Order: sequence, then structure tokens, then C-alpha cells
Amino acid sequence: MMRVVILTNAYPYLPGEQFIDDEIGYWAEQGEAHVTLMPAIAHGEPRNIPQGMTIDTVLTSGRLFGRLVAVMGALFSGMLRSELVHLWRTSKLEWRTALRAILHCSKVLQQAHQITRYTDRNGDIDVAYCYWNDTQSYAAILAKLRGRVRRVVTRVHGVDLYEPRRYREYMPLKRQFIQGYDRIYVLSSHAAAYMEATYGAPPEKMQLIPLGVPVEESVARPSPEGAVHIVSVSFCVPVKHLERIVDGLAVFARENPEVKAKWTHVGGGPLLEETRALAQKRLDGVPNLSFEFLGYVPHEDVRRVFLDAPVDVLVNTSESEGTPVSMMEAMSKSVPVVAPDVGGISYVVSNRCGALMSSRPDGREISAAIARVVLGPERSSLRSNARSVIETRFDAARNYRDFVANVIGLGAR
Repeated sequence: MMRVVILTNAYPYLPGEQFIDDEIGYWAEQGEAHVTLMPAIAHGEPRNIPQGMTIDTVLTSGRLFGRLVAVMGALFSGMLRSELVHLWRTSKLEWRTALRAILHCSKVLQQAHQITRYTDRNGDIDVAYCYWNDTQSYAAILAKLRGRVRRVVTRVHGVDLYEPRRYREYMPLKRQFIQGYDRIYVLSSHAAAYMEATYGAPPEKMQLIPLGVPVEESVARPSPEGAVHIVSVSFCVPVKHLERIVDGLAVFARENPEVKAKWTHVGGGPLLEETRALAQKRLDGVPNLSFEFLGYVPHEDVRRVFLDAPVDVLVNTSESEGTPVSMMEAMSKSVPVVAPDVGGISYVVSNRCGALMSSRPDGREISAAIARVVLGPERSSLRSNARSVIETRFDAARNYRDFVANVIGLGAR
């Protein structure tokens, strides 16, 4: 039987990577491969996984001593020398980028050794499927070069794709390993173009298979006449620019005094309290606008936000995105999306099912987009079109079955 290993950051352990929950069941449906989940971090109890799958925590073992040995190896490696040359040629060489290069090289060496230990115990890996295009995928390529892995495939999302989301716009090691994959699964045509232009990814090795969300019968209700409920879902970090939402809602409330508006933000993060304080400072005196910050909400409960109360629009003002699952989930509930034209957002959102803004919208543009979606004559058709986009292009049942079959087919060659 084919041996497939899925390399993750922490899944099935918490926190994060909750979107893998929607995919993992489709791996359990296939009967051609034994699937092992291999997280790099494992704290507490894991989530429930389908029967027949196993978890191996080899990447979490011997971390301190193994890392020290790997750091010494990295310091004398050609991998590090090549990375330092790249930093120098791009005028990004400084102590922090050099340190990141050393740490990433050492992590790749350590993880490649740990993958080899796994194969010593269990046999060679037929397909290493890397959920992120980061150090684990590079380690799998090293293991492939050692003859312990037959095929290496990777997804690429947003934080592991767009250089502006990293310090000094530096994505360690990606250019060195980009030729080593058997297949790179991108989530949008924009991502494919960026991978080729920025890192030299071979077009013939890239394939577009989007993520997906369950298409259930239940949909969100619109607010009654004279009321609007605006929702945002994101981690509170600088790249999300939540202050833009605050500005946009302040303008919207002033320009539509007859509308009773409510904003609900879902998501925690380091800037949660700072964003809450900003909202209190700028919005507390607006009589027709209320707001609430729910903080961290488990993934399975986020969907309830769109069902337990009327919701009229999801707003995103991020500087960089892949193809956000939060937008797909909202649209699957017939909630249109207002978002900037950055990354792969335009692959999901258009003016036919929401409002696609400029890449750096100000408060006035955000207000106008919200007003068009929730108050304009198209509001009913935008809701039905949002749902239709998900049914047509982002249905989890179709997309994940296609993806699993594609990976299994590649491993069978």
C-alpha cells in the first residue's frame, strides 16, 4: 500500500490549521494509501482524526540537542553559503536576515534527519505532502535526494508565498528548493504567476486546485430594514490593517445616520486589545454604530456567527492574502464580501458577488463598498451570487476529492 505522509505545522494538534479539518476526511475516503500526519509542533491532546490514519511526532523529538547539532551543520553548509550570497546580491544582508538564514538552514537539516529516522523505522515514503511551502517541504526534498522519499508535493497559501509578509521581504531558502518539487498546488492564477516570477517555479510543475468549504443547506439571514450587521474574521496582526475597517465604519455610520449598524470582529491575536481600544476611541461616540470583539473563536463555531444572527456583509482590509477560507465560508452562507484586490482575493470575490476594492482602500472607499452591498438595489442578487460562486468553484466535496485523487495518482506513477 502506498505510504503518504502529510507534513503540517501542528495539525492535528492545536492551535491553528483548522482548515485542514475540511480536507482530512477526504483522505480517509481513499483506500489506496496509508496516511500519516507528521506535525512539527505537538502540545496537548490532538484533534480527533479519521480511523485508519496515524500520527507520528518524530519532528518534535530531540529538539534542543538536535537543533544545536543542526546549527553547527548549517554554519558549514553550501545551503547557507548560497543563501548569504542571495541576501548580499539583493541588499538584504544584515544580522537579522543572516540569523534567520542560519536558523532556517538548521531547521531544514534537522527535519530532514528526522524524516530519515521515520523511514528507517517505517519504510520509505511514497508521497510527502507538505501543507505549507516552508522548511518541512525543503526537508522532504533533502530526504528525497537521499532516496528516502519518492515524491514531494506542496501546497502554497499566502504567508508562505508573498515576500512582503516577511521581515525585509525575505523568504528564506525558497529559491534554492523550488525545482525539487514534483508538484506545487497553488490556490489561484495570481499565486502561480507570483511563484514563477518571484522564485522561478517551473510552470509545468504547478497546478491550480483551490481549497474548499462545505456547502450546507443553511444560509445567513439579512438584517431587517434599517439595520446592518457587518462581520470581519481575521487574526489581529499588522498585515490585516483592521484600523481601515474602523475608519470605514466611522464614515459609513456618519453617511447613513438612518441605519443602525453593528460590527462584530471574530479573531484574536497580538493586536486585539490595541484594535479594541482604537475602536472605542473612534467609534464610541457614533450613536448609530455598536461593535463587539469576540476574540478567538474555534473554527467549528465561526460558522455559527453567520447563522445565529442576521449578517449582511463580511469585510476584509488586509494588505496581503492568499485565497481566504473565511471569505469562502461567509459566501457559502450567502454573505457577500467586501475586500481589497490583493493576492488571490479576486479569484474568490468580484463585484458580482460583493465588492472588490483597490489594494489600499481608505475609509471612504470602504464605506462606499459596504453601502453598495448592504443598501444598494443589488443586495439580494449579491447574496445569491455569493453562494453560487462557492457551489461552482469552492465546494469542498469536489475540490478535495480532486486534490486527493491528483496526489494519489502522482504517487502511483
